[in-house]
Amino acid sequence: MSVDSVSTLFQWARHTLLKEEALAISSLEELPSHLLPEMFKGAFTSRRTKVLKAMVSAWPFPCLPVGALIDDPHLETLKALLDGLDVLVTQKVYSRRCKLRVLDLRRNVHHDFWNIWTGSHEDHYSPQILAQKKPVETCPNLRRKIHFKVVTDFEVMKASFDEWTIYLLQWVQQRKASIHLCCRKLHICASPVSTVINFFKLVDLNCILELRLSQWCLLEDRLEFLEDLVPYLEQMSNLRTLMLEGIKKSFSFVACEDRDDKWQSMLLSLLSNFNCLKNLYLNDIYLLEDSLDKWLSCLTKPLETLSIVDCPRLLQSDFEYLPNCLNICKLKHLNLNALFLSDVGYELPGLILENITSTLQILELERCGMNDSHFKALLPALSKCSKLFKVSFSHNYISLFVLKSLLCHTAKLSQLTQELYPAPLECYDGFKILKDRFKQLCPELMDIIRAQRQPKKVSFATRTCLECLHSCHYHYNIEYTECLCQCLC
Repeated sequence: MSVDSVSTLFQWARHTLLKEEALAISSLEELPSHLLPEMFKGAFTSRRTKVLKAMVSAWPFPCLPVGALIDDPHLETLKALLDGLDVLVTQKVYSRRCKLRVLDLRRNVHHDFWNIWTGSHEDHYSPQILAQKKPVETCPNLRRKIHFKVVTDFEVMKASFDEWTIYLLQWVQQRKASIHLCCRKLHICASPVSTVINFFKLVDLNCILELRLSQWCLLEDRLEFLEDLVPYLEQMSNLRTLMLEGIKKSFSFVACEDRDDKWQSMLLSLLSNFNCLKNLYLNDIYLLEDSLDKWLSCLTKPLETLSIVDCPRLLQSDFEYLPNCLNICKLKHLNLNALFLSDVGYELPGLILENITSTLQILELERCGMNDSHFKALLPALSKCSKLFKVSFSHNYISLFVLKSLLCHTAKLSQLTQELYPAPLECYDGFKILKDRFKQLCPELMDIIRAQRQPKKVSFATRTCLECLHSCHYHYNIEYTECLCQCLC
């Protein structure tokens, strides 16, 4: 029988089983393991809740990464999944093949689990091979042995949760003795302190690996909000990534230096408490002005990621500190997008880069007001960054001559897979974009890279036209046979 015939037969069999729910449920103990993921996808997509419940309690792998299948959360589907787990918890039914220990509801991971089964009708992937591809994650410092774990990410937004989250939290609360709720990523934005604290009481704070705190104005009530949260935040002893966004000065209140000092002191104390912190993202943070040295020196170990974005108030002294900062000497990812480097010494970007050439993998310097002088000073250090796989210099000011020099240097970086460059100044007449000139130059610029290596993904982009609010883009992707040039202005 041909491969196509077997595939068609399998699809027909799966459709028949899902249509006949009683038959599907009674067949679960006998079906080959490699058929179950594809069958589960079909049941999940068509919301066959009875079949889903039965499949959870007969799942032959340690982890069920169902979150990767979720596009639009459906409450009845969640109930079916948890009911299936409940069967295992209460041991109402014993399945000889079930190995499930982790129900993973995270949406942005484990897509490869499902991809390897798509259209598969042959036993290419045994449970042993599958386990090697995606091992079950363990929780750090879990003090008690619990047989079942539910892993998810949470957003605590405003005053209430959606019905999916409410049901999950209530379900876990009723089964705390047997179910471990593991939150890996947490985003808190514009929420009452009572809501946040009630949530903290339901999850193991040691499990949180990524924390994102968004949109705080420097007001007294927000300061009290942070003070109330500090005892809980300090328990996040395994935090790897901290993202602070939108800590702004309120224009409705008179500036208060004492209050700003309290904010900063509290945040710095928190930073010094996170002993496992590797990635720090600071986006639109008012308090960084003339204080960047305090923020970075309080860290307990060197970072792998430093992202300082949209902080236009940074001073010359802040940038001068970076080349000498020991806590960024091992950076893999540096993002200084939307900082006004035009206001500081042109040599500083190169000096910052000089100390991280052996480790840096991603460099982002978009919308920084960089000009020819900055790029020329950057080139010697950039040439030494042999591990770079992404560079982004979009929306800066660079002449054609210097851009060609930049490309000659990056063309020698063999690990680059993604490159974003600004269109040269010769593509403009004042604020007007010279579209024909842009289209003419981009292939010539690509030839500079091709002379040294085969590029993967390369983009050139103009600034936004002030008349039509559009820009021109030129994209090259090795996966396609043609380049794409878009001029929407």
